[in-house]
Amino acid sequence: MLNFTIVTLFPAMFESPLNHSILKKAQEKGLISVVLVNPRDYTTDRHRITDDYPYGGGQGMVMKPEPVVAAIEDIKIRMPRAKFILLSPQGRVFNQASAAELAKEEELVLICGRYEGVDERVKDFIDDEISIGDYTISGGEPAAIVVIDAVSRLVPGVLGNAKSADDESFSNGLLEYPQYTRPEEFRGAKVPEALLSGDHERIRQWRRQMSVQQTQKRRPDLIGRVDLSPEEKELICNQRAPVYVALLHYPVYDKNRQIVTTAVTNMDIHDIARSGRTYGIKGFFVVIPVKALQRLALKIIDHWARGYGSQYNATRKEALALARVKDTLDDVLIDLEQEYGVRPRIVVTSARPGGRRTSFAQLQDMLINTTHPFLIILGTGWGLTETIISQSDYVLEALEGWTDYNHLSVRSAAAIILDRLLGR
Repeated sequence: MLNFTIVTLFPAMFESPLNHSILKKAQEKGLISVVLVNPRDYTTDRHRITDDYPYGGGQGMVMKPEPVVAAIEDIKIRMPRAKFILLSPQGRVFNQASAAELAKEEELVLICGRYEGVDERVKDFIDDEISIGDYTISGGEPAAIVVIDAVSRLVPGVLGNAKSADDESFSNGLLEYPQYTRPEEFRGAKVPEALLSGDHERIRQWRRQMSVQQTQKRRPDLIGRVDLSPEEKELICNQRAPVYVALLHYPVYDKNRQIVTTAVTNMDIHDIARSGRTYGIKGFFVVIPVKALQRLALKIIDHWARGYGSQYNATRKEALALARVKDTLDDVLIDLEQEYGVRPRIVVTSARPGGRRTSFAQLQDMLINTTHPFLIILGTGWGLTETIISQSDYVLEALEGWTDYNHLSVRSAAAIILDRLLGR
């Protein structure tokens, strides 16, 4: 049995949730128990005051330490092995792994904060702090109900089907696959053929594939924590919008803000191609109008993609095979428009302050929710010209550290940008 003790100023808030559905049945079966403790019962004044104004001023009231700590100490006498958890916005974020961890305990004490929170000194008497998410609610009571429900489902015997918890969202790190029931067709929408096949292995594969797709589309932050097969990784790459990178050597600024052409470097071509291959971009353009520099870029690329280097280092060949040399940015746009039938959406990068920026999270959502091709343009020298930036659809937020030094190499910036947008 798992015993929950709830320390709350509002015990009546638990009456309805605890007396319906799974939680009610779990208590009736003796699999869990819930005891409510009111800190007001541990006050010593006739008005049973449990809150006071905060030192230093500010809005609202703060729960006093004396009643809460007195309740904790009394519970500890009766339940010496209990784990004491404060439900607080400052706590670690509660998830399925947290629920599984807590389900192994025999006695849990959940302390519900109220008002502007509890006196900081109460935290000297607890074992852990938990938050149910990055938003504000009126107190810890709704959070306690969430924790009780999620943890109780993992107690053996609580769910009628012991395997139900294994199939639910987050149990394996992924969102659950879509579910269907009768009728087989509803208003033109049919049940997927795989589910009607009767082939259990095919059904299992379909469900796994749908879980991966749903998670990538709706919660891409979860995908990186899951052990995926090579086929599933390829599926995710193919689900995203096609991404290309262009390294622009003209037109760019020099340090005096004059428009110049910069030199091609071996390191930039190598490293950006290798980053691009690692993160699954579809192609890498080196844009340089000077014929002598074009020949140098092609010599570097050909050596590794088709020449002796391709035999010497097969992985380098894979990366450099992404690279193409173009005279102008317009040539790149024409190539991509011919390939996809639409003009690519242009994303430019700039370390210069100012202007409206698109965040990495926003662009990541776009890559997941569209099939439109995207071209990320990287500038050399002292950055892209205003003319190029004005032609873009999006200006990506700048890469910034915590110092006033802001001089990343273009190949370093490329790796960071690709990792933030396409990495696990």
